[in-house]
Amino acid sequence: MTNPSPESPFHQNGEELPDYSEESLRPPVQDSWFKDQRKRKTMLRLALALLVLLCLVPLYRGIKEWRASSLMAKSGEAFAIGDSERGVSLLKQALALAPGSLRIQHAVELYNARAGDTASLEKLIARMKSGGSDDQELMGIAEISAMKDRRDVAREALGLLSLKSGKKGFLRRSLLEASLTARERSFPEAADFCIRRAGEAPSREDAGYLRTQAALDLLSLRDTPDTPRILDLLHGVISEKNAASIAAWRIMAQLLLAPPQGISIPNASDEAMSLSRVFKSLPGVKPSDELMAADLAIKGDPSTKEAVVARLVKARRLAPRDAQLDLARWLNGRGCQKEVIAMAGTDRPANDTDWLLVVLDAKSTLGDLKDIPRMLATPAGSGIQDAVRHLYLARIAMMNGDDSIAEQEWRNVGASLHLEKPATLAYIAGYEEQIGAYERAARTYREMADREETKVNGLVGLIRCQPRDASAKKLIPFYEELEVALPENQDVACDLTYLRLLAKDDVVSAAAKAEKLFLAQPNALTRLSAAALGRLRTGDTAGALEIYRDKEINWNGSAAPWRAIRCAVLEANGMSDEALWASITPALLRPEEKSLISSGANSGHGGKDSKK
Repeated sequence: MTNPSPESPFHQNGEELPDYSEESLRPPVQDSWFKDQRKRKTMLRLALALLVLLCLVPLYRGIKEWRASSLMAKSGEAFAIGDSERGVSLLKQALALAPGSLRIQHAVELYNARAGDTASLEKLIARMKSGGSDDQELMGIAEISAMKDRRDVAREALGLLSLKSGKKGFLRRSLLEASLTARERSFPEAADFCIRRAGEAPSREDAGYLRTQAALDLLSLRDTPDTPRILDLLHGVISEKNAASIAAWRIMAQLLLAPPQGISIPNASDEAMSLSRVFKSLPGVKPSDELMAADLAIKGDPSTKEAVVARLVKARRLAPRDAQLDLARWLNGRGCQKEVIAMAGTDRPANDTDWLLVVLDAKSTLGDLKDIPRMLATPAGSGIQDAVRHLYLARIAMMNGDDSIAEQEWRNVGASLHLEKPATLAYIAGYEEQIGAYERAARTYREMADREETKVNGLVGLIRCQPRDASAKKLIPFYEELEVALPENQDVACDLTYLRLLAKDDVVSAAAKAEKLFLAQPNALTRLSAAALGRLRTGDTAGALEIYRDKEINWNGSAAPWRAIRCAVLEANGMSDEALWASITPALLRPEEKSLISSGANSGHGGKDSKK
């Protein structure tokens, strides 16, 4: 054996150390990590889980956006059929699901444009013209533009819809085209269009909504409505008991409970009773429908009022707070103040401000004022706004005959108005109007009219509070403000034009405007009467008479001012209608309207001929 080198560190006493062989200097060879089956499976599982996780995030986002888009489409349909409450609710759900989605942000712009934001509408129109709008947005732009009487924009948006929008957007497009037909031609033609489209509808619900819209179009002819046809359309939709039926039911209920001029429903009591029974079988009913059904039942048989009220109170005993409050307010409006007080008990008005207000209304109506100051001092009373508190104290002082205290409290109400929220102002104005304090209500409505968010409601209330015999000259400034707030509303434009013609204010311009409005809706008695007055004011008496040619007008159901204009036109042409003259109640006319017929009244309607 060869002796190891002396430099070898493992040489000792001529022997090799047995624990340190050369093999120990080489690291041991280990098996690969992937050759371990268990470790390999673990690694594969982890990789798969990571892959699934990476896929799930965009998938989840995609599902949320798809769901949000679906809700947005349903929101648009709800707005199209007039259910704005559901439309807003669905839009909020879509926004909560995908707040960062560009489509949802565009939908919010659409909502803002529906609410009257001109900047949002112009932004939408600009995007449409640049080709950046999808079918949903195009439909919304068309609907809003039609509503604002920008028919050219509405037609342009409709023309840009893709072919695939046909069946899916059938109802919305049909309703929109019907609206344009009504504006461009007439309401009867719009009704006929809806009925034709109903025969082509892809579903019975769509057909029902279209027939319901046809009934509404016919109702828009307030002066000469085709009542039998309207009732036939509504009855047909209600009998189908589908999603469209409840909309038709509500219209029918309104016709029975508050029929407009010219509408007379045969066997109204039996009809009301039948309608009150059928509503439970209709899908989509709301708690407010139950209260309307109760009104119908009472109209059908007034002797059942006590039983109907008792049934409602029992049915809502365990209902949510809002449903019970709605019932209490309904009871107040039906003269059931004692039931309201019993329903509220003592705890609710002491601890809940809304319940306190309802009970205060009931007690004020009953003249039970002794407890009101104490109730205002409860925890619930601390939540009542200052103006409302002073309102009730003023009412108490008035009923107690304390005129000086009442006047001071009314001053306190006025001093607090500018600090109150819109909802509080609306409550105060409504209360003042309800108790006949019209001048004070007008003051509150003026405060509302001076705020952008409540301008329209304030102006409408302000106009409503003016005396019936107020002159046209006094009303013109209010309507001028309203026209600025609603520049596309043709009814407001017509009212203002009529008042200017009455007051002889810029007659030539007003007469030209009246002619334009008349051409847009030649069968509307309001437009026809304004145009006739315009021709009369400009000396075209023959032209004023010509306007009425071949028009079938139910004069018995028409408003007194339109009858007065008709009589003035006949007189100017040497004619008269004795029965029409006799039917006019002067108390229902404004001073300028009375002057139209005063000469005829003084001469005994002394025309040459008689035209019945």
